[in-house]
Amino acid sequence: MNNNLYKGTVEHPFHLSVGAVLCNDKNEICCHYFKKFKSKTDLIKLDDFYILMRETLESNETLEQAVLRGIGEEFGATGKISDYIGSIKSQFNRLDTPVEKTTVYFLIRLDKFDIAQRMKDDEEKLSHIQWHSINFLISKMKDQAIRYKRTDLDESSILERAKIILNI
Repeated sequence: MNNNLYKGTVEHPFHLSVGAVLCNDKNEICCHYFKKFKSKTDLIKLDDFYILMRETLESNETLEQAVLRGIGEEFGATGKISDYIGSIKSQFNRLDTPVEKTTVYFLIRLDKFDIAQRMKDDEEKLSHIQWHSINFLISKMKDQAIRYKRTDLDESSILERAKIILNI
């Protein structure tokens, strides 16, 4: 039995997570970059792609708590939530079962960044943490979604909303 109701499984193919558009004082966005990625649970291989921080909710955790926990665990960062910027519904396969994923995104202003503080036992530990312009990431995410035919790799619509809020 899955103890976390928010994590999509073969038996319960619905997943809820939070995502962060973590922005520094230069309006650069923090992201994961994977040169090569192989998931043990989903049996997938992907190369050369970018994603924002996304974290599965834990039981009895608010969306805000989850997103702030996520930037700490995945990036070694702390920040302040400045805006809710929408959600994306996508699909991915867990083994051969399609899982419906909803990710709720927040714009977060960076307070502190210390990459040494990121969690070492996460799948994301294999990523390179990078800072890029929103336009760079929008272009990369649109391209990788087409290349891999995966809607969960395209967060460009969220970045477009963040651009408006940040006035860039």
